[in-house]
Amino acid sequence: MSPPIAVCLRPEYDEFSLTKLGDYARLAEARGFDSVWLAESWGCDIVSLLAHIGAQTTRIGLGTAIVNVFSRSPALLAMTGATMNDLYPGRFRLGLGTSTKALVEGWHGLAYDRPVTRLSDTIRLLRQAGTGEEIHYTGRTVAVNGYRLRIKPRNPPPPIYLAALGEASMKLVGELADGWLPYLLPRRGLAASVARIRADAQAAGRAADAVQIAPLVLTATAENAEAARQAAREHIGFYLGAMGPHYRAFVAGFGFASEVERVRLAWKSRDTKAAFAAVSDEMVDEIAVAGTPDDCRAQLACLRAAGADLPILFFPGTCSNRMVELALETLAS
Repeated sequence: MSPPIAVCLRPEYDEFSLTKLGDYARLAEARGFDSVWLAESWGCDIVSLLAHIGAQTTRIGLGTAIVNVFSRSPALLAMTGATMNDLYPGRFRLGLGTSTKALVEGWHGLAYDRPVTRLSDTIRLLRQAGTGEEIHYTGRTVAVNGYRLRIKPRNPPPPIYLAALGEASMKLVGELADGWLPYLLPRRGLAASVARIRADAQAAGRAADAVQIAPLVLTATAENAEAARQAAREHIGFYLGAMGPHYRAFVAGFGFASEVERVRLAWKSRDTKAAFAAVSDEMVDEIAVAGTPDDCRAQLACLRAAGADLPILFFPGTCSNRMVELALETLAS
């Protein structure tokens, strides 16, 4: 049996198309992918889309990668988990994260207050709510007492995955999560991060392998290797330039401080071409799976050897439909 692999889809490839998501999900299921995940920012509501995909498939897992813990209350997330689990038993996985100050405050109009505490409170409340019993939880950012889900859950609650990158949120992964969804993690940092999660899990009285390591892997696959690498380079440059200091600090911490600073300065000057050029070949090699199908399969094998249990292919928004389809057709075997 081939090692498990998953895919994270977006509707923006080539042109906006929600219908295409269903096509790709069915292709992924036919090719043996473990699960399909959807990312949420300021476009589509991904829970609605996952329900749409679930209705068109029969086996493949359905995951959020991610929903943030501010725009949906813990109670609403519990309702979401119970509903999706009832519709698609055993298939739904709830990926959570803190998102960024820019998105939470700029788009949702909410205060980005104590994000890691909010994440911790959300997980703990979800664990209570998932039992179907009456909830009595008073945290530092949220409290629910005397309520329960109005429907009795017919299935165990969905596993919770965390998109943690910072020191404090990483600690929650080993202590509380069922899976870890790192993004833009350089390959050189994967083994050490996995070892830390395993140790934190054991310190919390859990099995060392209690957490599935499921990195969101920036993936660009094409017959022309350089075209694929350029797509990955531009995506890295965009994230490091546009998405705030959170990702910049994370990537810089793995030996890329000078490159990250060049990207920041170029982006600040609105010189996107220079920002993309500042992303070195070494950064592409470390952060992305990019090249021909053979190149990508070899790079995925290296990720698995470093500790990735479930690589989740995440395609740059600039990828063509053909690049997405080529990855789905060739990388699961």
